[in-house]
Amino acid sequence: MPRDHIVINRKLGEGAFGTVYGGEAFILDKGWVAVAVKTLKVGAIIEEKLDFLSEAEMMKRFDHKNIVRLLGVCTVGEPVYTVMEFMLYGDLKTYLLARRHLVKEPNRNLSDEASDKCLTAMALDVARGLSYLADLKYVHRDLACRNCLVNAGRTVKIGDFGMCRPMYDSDYYRFNKRGMLPVRWMAPESLNDGIFTTMSDVWSYGVLLYEIITFASLLPCQMSGVMACCCTKSSHSLVFHTKACRTIRCWSL
Repeated sequence: MPRDHIVINRKLGEGAFGTVYGGEAFILDKGWVAVAVKTLKVGAIIEEKLDFLSEAEMMKRFDHKNIVRLLGVCTVGEPVYTVMEFMLYGDLKTYLLARRHLVKEPNRNLSDEASDKCLTAMALDVARGLSYLADLKYVHRDLACRNCLVNAGRTVKIGDFGMCRPMYDSDYYRFNKRGMLPVRWMAPESLNDGIFTTMSDVWSYGVLLYEIITFASLLPCQMSGVMACCCTKSSHSLVFHTKACRTIRCWSL
């Protein structure tokens, strides 16, 4: 995408590789449309640039109403841009946290913002997007409310494909690198053996469901990341200290 087809208006936040902006882009057959622009910080090393562009390469293969759509990439000059559809309400975690005060409202279910019907529809949106990825034999590996985005119509779409990988002819992807991992959302086989499959994504989806029904509570409650990791490894379950739900088990291994 030509750089002069992109206009940046405001800062939306910080991403793993650089700043994320809101703006407009000129798209053939559509004209100027609202977009989100991910930038790669100036002076990034080659490895960072490859990781940044590999996410865009991954996203251009997807075409589904519950997957964030990539609109273009600008690699001429700096900073490098990836241009995506604009999601008005931002990430699902922030959306839920901003509406946590509505939990005890007697008329909550009359609202379109946080009713049981709305939350169920959001959970279904994520399930559809995840099913699409599984059909294409991709494993996301980082499914969580923070990595799902909400558009103006409150449709939820899966985003952040930095850890997404194809499984090709195998039914699993083995992760060999060490680094920051979302341990609270990871399945036992992923924590123990570095193995990621569509089923480990289902485990993460189960944790995401808990996030939705508790309006983005920390998981598991009152546990550090290390404690949560040990609990999942030893018992193949996550224990939540709430009145609503004591234990969530995704499956027995």
